[in-house]
Amino acid sequence: MAKRWMSSVCLAVLFLTGCLQTNVIDEVSLIRLAAYDLDDEQQLKITVSFPTFIEQGGKNVLEKGIIEASGDTAKGTKVMLNKRAQRPLVLGQIRVILFSRELAEQGIEDLVDSLYRDPSVGNRILLAVVDGRAEEVLKTELGSGEQAGVFLSDLLRQNMEQNMIPSTNLHNFLFSFYSDARDPYLPLIKKAGDTVRVAGTALFKADVVHTTLSGDDSFLLKLLTTPARQATQQFTLNGEGATSHVVIEKLNSELKKEVEKTETGPIFRYNMTIDGEIIDYTGEMNLDEPGVVKEVQEKIEEEITRRLTDMLYQYRDEGIDPVGVGELYRSTTRDWRPEEWKNSIYPAATFELDIELNVIQSGAIE
Repeated sequence: MAKRWMSSVCLAVLFLTGCLQTNVIDEVSLIRLAAYDLDDEQQLKITVSFPTFIEQGGKNVLEKGIIEASGDTAKGTKVMLNKRAQRPLVLGQIRVILFSRELAEQGIEDLVDSLYRDPSVGNRILLAVVDGRAEEVLKTELGSGEQAGVFLSDLLRQNMEQNMIPSTNLHNFLFSFYSDARDPYLPLIKKAGDTVRVAGTALFKADVVHTTLSGDDSFLLKLLTTPARQATQQFTLNGEGATSHVVIEKLNSELKKEVEKTETGPIFRYNMTIDGEIIDYTGEMNLDEPGVVKEVQEKIEEEITRRLTDMLYQYRDEGIDPVGVGELYRSTTRDWRPEEWKNSIYPAATFELDIELNVIQSGAIE
């Protein structure tokens, strides 16, 4: 009897809890995606997307609800959004925040900090910069039944997991922003017709977009920040009057880094080992012939070394540090002075790279 009574009580509690949760969900609109732009008056414009059900022919059809409003601050604009909403708007289920490049070039510290201080917003939500207007990406019809927030979240995550772009989120962005030894970055996405794609990476100097990287350069930045795992990447090799392409899959990388302090400036050494398999090759050489694979390896090593070296010196000269060179230096320094690092030490830094590529298998490609 006691067990039966307890079971009845548990079922009643579960039933009531479910009803309460259902009622709560029915009484609010759960924002999945938000886009931040500047309007014609240079005010902040926020556009939000949330799932809503519309009755059609006796059936409830899932649709995308969209509301937009402008204001001077993020919190003030949210008040304006709620004035236009049928139900209260809540951020508890938000997946992605989009910033237009125009807005990001003016600084997004206040906007990101406002999100981080909101207890209903998880610190693992994804942020991205749009090459164009963010609201246009939000309003894009992304396939039958697809909700934009779900699509963009999956799009960004799979590109990070497949090592196409460096991984980041709200927490990582703010960690890098508030660090005095590195700068943050965010994925760069672009709308082309009726499709949306990841176009590369937006690099920040403090909270302002400084420059952008292509997809290929984003992969190289990935190699310098976190190890690649089971990645696939195409490399372009320029020979004597001919250009060929090599595709390597199951690409895994390991990075060792150190710094040597000298009187003329620090020397940063990056030793990288890359393993992978050649699955496609457009050149004229036969990969089955002895020594040919080694020759291709050496060409790819030279290409990666050249591009990474140029990248590191470019960042140094432009005064940005998405790689975390400053963090490496700070880890070996007791008396860390941020201003001294930025004004005199970092500009005098030099870089040495040693890239070793090991092709595990090349198959039967000719």
